[in-house]
Amino acid sequence: MASFYPLKIEKIRELTANAVEITFEVSADIFDKFNFKAGQYITIKHQVDGEDVRRAYSICSPEKDGLSIGVKLVEGGKMSTFLTKELKEGDILEVMPPSGNFVLNNEEKVVAICAGSGITPILSMMKKMSENTIPHFTLVYGNKTIKSTMFFVELNNIISHPNLNFHFAYSREKVDGCFNSRIDKNMLSQLTEQESFLQADGYFLCGPGEMIDIAEEFLLEKGVEKSKIHFERFTASRKEDVSIVENADEIISNITVIMDGDEFEYTLSSKGESILDSAMDVGADVPFSCKGAVCCTCKAKVMEGKAAMDANYSLSEEEVAQGYILTCQAHPITKNIVVDYDEM
Repeated sequence: MASFYPLKIEKIRELTANAVEITFEVSADIFDKFNFKAGQYITIKHQVDGEDVRRAYSICSPEKDGLSIGVKLVEGGKMSTFLTKELKEGDILEVMPPSGNFVLNNEEKVVAICAGSGITPILSMMKKMSENTIPHFTLVYGNKTIKSTMFFVELNNIISHPNLNFHFAYSREKVDGCFNSRIDKNMLSQLTEQESFLQADGYFLCGPGEMIDIAEEFLLEKGVEKSKIHFERFTASRKEDVSIVENADEIISNITVIMDGDEFEYTLSSKGESILDSAMDVGADVPFSCKGAVCCTCKAKVMEGKAAMDANYSLSEEEVAQGYILTCQAHPITKNIVVDYDEM
């Protein structure tokens, strides 16, 4: 489940001064393992300055047409700095097969709201329009300037597609026919006056956590069903999360972690490290990437007992109700708990 595969870099294309598109060469013997649905992501592992760094990046290529990701430089980001400034064609990266639930579900009318590198999984979805599988697609895409816009050329090549409504927003540049604003409630309100923005079958929000919070709140206030709203966070929101176990009595829990059929048994304090980190300490090769409650790579299911999460930015309410947790954020709150990474 947590296996990484060595993939050769086939091509690197500059998108902006601080962003690139990376295309991987996937050999025939593992091609099936790297099949994906539009909207999914891969996790990359690499040694950067002697540190094992893992990060998740969304796929931008269309389904069944190669494997490419979009990467934007993040200030201070070890992996993004390496990928955008140092990686070369012909290099090898360790890559985990695609995963993620931020995917289309046969919606006929789609609204996508994204900012910055949040366009990456959305672009993969938009390419399904060429297959006539999405009759109507509305895109709202926010950036600081035209020059900072990832995939600007590709987007303008399909802007005249009959199934596409396109709305650019630039916060630091005035451009004719575009909003001069960040994506906020005022801007979204203007869109509802122009078209049937609130009658979509699905809403896909991607980008910084704060933008997602604003867009989701706006849609809910306008009566959109929560089940129609899907999101993929590239950063957490600014809201403060308070640990459920912070003020509770300490429990020493007997933990069983199941990974690839192997069982790891040990004890852990409810006030100690996360289930993910503790499982790694005892030798379990558990999957992880961001360790920030955003990417969902460390998702597992509680089969017995209970756990509490410090934060959750990626699991749906339905998944939580089914017993799934983000193990990078989870702590045991019962004396016995069984956590299964294989139960997906």
